[in-house]
Amino acid sequence: MGLPVSRIAVAALSALAATAACAVPANADSRANAIFVKDHARVSQDGRVTLSGAYRCEPGSPEGVQIQTAVSQDHNRLGMNAGDAVCDGAVHDWSVSGAIGVDSGFHPGDAEAQATLTVARLHGAYLVPRAISQNTLAEHRGHVTLDRR
Repeated sequence: MGLPVSRIAVAALSALAATAACAVPANADSRANAIFVKDHARVSQDGRVTLSGAYRCEPGSPEGVQIQTAVSQDHNRLGMNAGDAVCDGAVHDWSVSGAIGVDSGFHPGDAEAQATLTVARLHGAYLVPRAISQNTLAEHRGHVTLDRR
């Protein structure tokens, strides 16, 4: 006599849920790690963009946590590294400035911004890595207004 289909489905879903729960690293808990971008950013006359915000990451986070940012407006996109994060459980401010080139095309007005707490790992032997993996600890995407100040 076989098991009813509903029991098999429940058992399969339970096994899948247990596997998924074990596969998530403890340091990827989005409640413990957070980042955000302020809703107003600066753009200079020459198109240099300055984003800022705050982040928090737990002391148990892996070494090498980076603050990665990006801003997009019209057909322009600029990615910037805001440096290393201090993972001590406290809230820290961050700020980063950058430009695409001489005339970046960024101007006062609406834009989209993103900030991410990431950890990159090199996998391989000696000086030749075979792969790079990236683990996202926290991410924020949102609307920003670029202002001249």
